[in-house]
Amino acid sequence: MNFSARLERYEGLERKRAIHERIGRDLLVADGAMGTMLQAEGLPAGEPPEHWNLTRPEAVQAVHRAYLGIGCDLVETNTFGANRPRLKAYGLDKEVAAINERGVELARKACDAGQLVAGAVGPTDGFYGGRQKEAATGIASAFEEQLSYLVQAGVDLIVIETMTHLAEARIALDAARKCSTVPIAVSLTFFERRGDLRTLDGASPQEAVRELSDAQIVGCNCMDPDMAGEVLRQMRGVTDLPLIAQPHAGRTHPLTPQDIVHHLPAFVASNVGILGGCCGTTPAHLEALVSALRRP
Repeated sequence: MNFSARLERYEGLERKRAIHERIGRDLLVADGAMGTMLQAEGLPAGEPPEHWNLTRPEAVQAVHRAYLGIGCDLVETNTFGANRPRLKAYGLDKEVAAINERGVELARKACDAGQLVAGAVGPTDGFYGGRQKEAATGIASAFEEQLSYLVQAGVDLIVIETMTHLAEARIALDAARKCSTVPIAVSLTFFERRGDLRTLDGASPQEAVRELSDAQIVGCNCMDPDMAGEVLRQMRGVTDLPLIAQPHAGRTHPLTPQDIVHHLPAFVASNVGILGGCCGTTPAHLEALVSALRRP
């Protein structure tokens, strides 16, 4: 190995170490929604947002720049549904590599020094309604394929998110650990069942965080802010891991930026490590969070 190659490898290792330390130390503000932002720009029903990495890259990058411009520390790649089973439903299964690699490139080009790129990984079609539809090997293969492209393209961390089944989250985490040494966050979505919060396959927040304790970050997303705060409270009771929360902006009654900020004390009380937004959140929501967090 020549000197330049050794230097590049050393610098890469130092960057990974610095990112690991930063995640464990700082409260990082993540971005908000991508899909609903692209819908506002004309994404038609029936077209996956990830396809715009290839057909409308300027629109995708504009969303990244909007979030970074108001002070977010990291943006997620527009690759949430870019695994082979989900893309196949749109006839795009031959574009798995191109969509994921382009997603990382667009996010990276929008970043300044110190801003991070998280590779977004959503569910496959392998689980539904509390049950596993596909073989675990096929689900794992789909995750490994997508993750390999994201990692090779240079993400700083991986965010496995909107996992409604703990069993699928476990498969995704194993795939990520197999493919990469960057920090891995696993974020689940819980539902209220007879007064308890559970995944569709029945796991509580405490059970989920124990099962996923070999991730670097665990938490929840795509939930009302009050429910997300309760998930973090329960998780914090059984783990010292950094936690992630990305609540949505309301289902039936859209939440304003100040509505989101109203719930900030609950997240701070759980010592959240990454805080962002999910469906319906905009740069205005995240700007309000940034302002509240960094107010003297």
